[in-house]
Parts: sequence; C-alpha cells; structure tokens
Amino acid sequence: MFPAQYENLQIMSHAVIGFPSLEENEKAIAGLVDAGVHLIELQVPFSDPVADGHTLVNACYEALKHGGSVQATLDLAERVCARHPEVTFVLMSYLNPLYRYGLERLFTTAAAIGIKGMIIPDWPVEEIEPWLPKLDELGLSPILMVTPNTAPERVRRIAKASRGMIYVVSRMGVTGHETHWGEKFQNYIDRIRQHTDLPLAVGFGVRTPDDLKALAGKAEVAAFCSQYIEWQRDDGSEVAASKMKSIVQTMAAN
Repeated sequence: MFPAQYENLQIMSHAVIGFPSLEENEKAIAGLVDAGVHLIELQVPFSDPVADGHTLVNACYEALKHGGSVQATLDLAERVCARHPEVTFVLMSYLNPLYRYGLERLFTTAAAIGIKGMIIPDWPVEEIEPWLPKLDELGLSPILMVTPNTAPERVRRIAKASRGMIYVVSRMGVTGHETHWGEKFQNYIDRIRQHTDLPLAVGFGVRTPDDLKALAGKAEVAAFCSQYIEWQRDDGSEVAASKMKSIVQTMAAN
C-alpha cells in the first residue's frame, strides 16, 4: 500500500503501456518488482500529455502505435496486479481517454482488478470532489497534484480531496529535467505539510542517486520515471531493471 507519513523514502517508477510493446511491458514490470520497486504507475498513452517532457511524450507516441489504450492498460493491470500482489499499482492518465471510456465504468473496473490509486494531472479538484464518495466506496485513491504556484487555499482543498498520497510537482515545467532541492524546495514541502498528514510523492526531475539522497527525510516517495524510461528506450528493459536495482540498493544503504 501507500507509505505512512515520514516513512523512509520509497521509489515509484513507471510503465507507459504499449512502450516499447505490450508484450515487453509485463517483462519490464517484473524487472522493476525484482529490483525492489513496490510502487508503479501504469500510464495510459495519450497524444497530448501536456505535463510530460519529451521522453514520455515520445514513449506515448510509440505506445499508441503499438496498441496502447485504456483497455490495454486495464487488461495488463489485471494480470500484473494478480502476479505482483506486493506492489501498489497506480493508474496514470490524462482525463480525455478516461472520459471517453466512461469514468464510472473505469473506476469500478480499476478497483476490481486491484488498482489502488489514480494520477490524472488535468482533472481539477472541483471535478473530483463529486466522485469522492464513489471512489472511497471502491477503495480507489485519487492522488492529486500540487505545484509551486498552487495557492494555499487550493493546496488545502487538494489535500482534503486527496487519498493515499499527494503528488508534489517539484518545479514549474514538464517531466524529465533537472530539479534543485535546496531551501526553497524545503519551504515548499513545509507549506504543503501544513495542510495534510498524507505522504508526499515528489516528481519532475528525480534522476540520480543524489536526487534521492536529497529527498530522503523530505518526502516519502520519489517518482523515478523519465530516467527509467530513457534507460528502457536506450538499453532495453533488462538493463533498465538492473540500473534500477542499483538505485534501490544505493538508497537502502544510505
């Protein structure tokens, strides 16, 4: 499940469903699990992933060519949730393909097959709030995002609607670029913690062991996604899993 507040930092990684292929996804996820990753996002590919940098944009483009879709993601999720019960799988998608699929149908299916949470970057809290009773009934956690520009009143509202954890966008911009973890970032984390006792998952710019070291004690989850997808793209899933295992072991040793 999701970590508790102030537990040791965990890594969350990523699969874009259909990249490099639907068949490879299951092998890659097994490799991540063997590497010690127990939080994994399953991303529905979308043609206009506005929060993502070039790595995930290109992966989505390839995934769509290879049959990636909402249904393909749910089909794969059903298999990997059954195969890896120790892993918390989170559905990540932009709203458009989920809306076309049917939100209630999606939520019911996702919960039934073992998905524990959802990250939907472009679904505003005002539209999520009416769904909270249904999501709570299903045990499906909406994981909402805050950014450095989110006003305090809105952080409070997002915190109240979030379940499982809150996704902290580390900086303005898109995924995959370098982020600095100094005093300004710590102040940002402190502002969010004023409004919630949920664990915080930090994403956008987590790429190296030094990034993980900097986040230890600041957050409970580090979203190590774009760098992993780049390893998968350049070196294949087995090498990517080996590199991820090294990252997990280095983190555990510190």
